Amino acid sequence: MTGQDVATFHEKGWIVPDWEIPQDLIAEMRQEYEDLLARNPHVESDIILAPHQTNGGSMGIKGSEKWLEFATQPELMEIARQLIGDDIILWGTTLFGKPPHNGKETPWHQDGEYYPIRPLETLTMWIPLDDVTPENGPMKFIPGSHKAHELFSHSWSDGSDKTINLVTDSDHFEEADAEPLILRAGQVSFHDVYMIHGSSANRTDKRRAAFIVRLMPATSLYDHKLGAEIGKKHPAQGYGVRPLYLVSGEDKAGNNFSIGHD
Repeated sequence: MTGQDVATFHEKGWIVPDWEIPQDLIAEMRQEYEDLLARNPHVESDIILAPHQTNGGSMGIKGSEKWLEFATQPELMEIARQLIGDDIILWGTTLFGKPPHNGKETPWHQDGEYYPIRPLETLTMWIPLDDVTPENGPMKFIPGSHKAHELFSHSWSDGSDKTINLVTDSDHFEEADAEPLILRAGQVSFHDVYMIHGSSANRTDKRRAAFIVRLMPATSLYDHKLGAEIGKKHPAQGYGVRPLYLVSGEDKAGNNFSIGHD
């Protein structure tokens, strides 16, 4: 990316670089996703955690190491280094299915509300497997909402029609300021952990699946003990047993790379 691209990321809180994942690789990712769904018929496709783990992960998923390969493509890692430095740990992956007709909404939230990372820093890579249109529930960002470097108050919102239930309180942002993330399959968005964002339900007849990768600078510590405590409220997330992968540079914070691996 250019210096202006990096400046835009720090100003707005997200960036979509010019580089795109080749379409043959996107096709391979789509097929891997279909295979994953076939291996895990007991799991709803709206949100699938840790598909890169072959040992079941927090949701008992029969995953594949292919997702780790997809997540650590050299070009993606180079962009990540421009945004958060040379020392990087991968600590999570997710697949959001947004199936046709009833793909669940993701309410307004900040990603870091319950991450056991100190100091709290995470870069999210958001990779659409299908084209994202204005109609099929695109993600929306509140530009600049990351700048305070603060986790705002969240409230619990009941309902199984949502992918998450902790919602950022509305007095912290203006929904009218939101900008939709309209992407072709293969484009990639990178956003800051403090960014307020969300997406509406998908009521169209086309799926809007995406692969999400969580990276943290290796100057931060992933606290598995704190993760276990947080996990008592969010057991499906498995924060206490997340495996860490040093994908670039060196670990500078004394992270534990033995927990959670096969």
